[in-house]
Amino acid sequence: MNTNTNSYRRLLRRALIGGTLALLGAGCSRSSGGPAPADPAAAVQQFLAASKANDIERMGQLWGTSKGPAVGRMPRDRMEKSLTVIRIYLAHESYVIEPGSSPADAADERVVRVRITRNGCNPVVPFTVVRWRSGWLVRAIDLEAAGNPAIPCG
Repeated sequence: MNTNTNSYRRLLRRALIGGTLALLGAGCSRSSGGPAPADPAAAVQQFLAASKANDIERMGQLWGTSKGPAVGRMPRDRMEKSLTVIRIYLAHESYVIEPGSSPADAADERVVRVRITRNGCNPVVPFTVVRWRSGWLVRAIDLEAAGNPAIPCG
């Protein structure tokens, strides 16, 4: 494994661990920016559209926990750093939602698998979505499955 790969992994770990801890430990909830998407696949589709458009604010409205979106719950600078790393890893030319979502560990969670196309690669990336109020938010993304965007696929 080369130095660049190790650097990307360290950056990714720091961003995800720091972001997740901040999100989980955040106190009060402020404005969420609107209702959450009505179904798990719609949450992922809207998140990917916001990612492609480099709309960190919208990504923050669609990313969160069962307690609510990251926007208003997470320190802004941490949210922006975490979502910027996620956006880089999810850069894509196109994507396809794999048929059917599967239950995750919790009753109000689902896993939606997305096949992204990027530079001739087609990794399948699992998104864990969680129910929030009457909709769904993206809670976790297996960015390791997306592969390093700076390294061509094998």
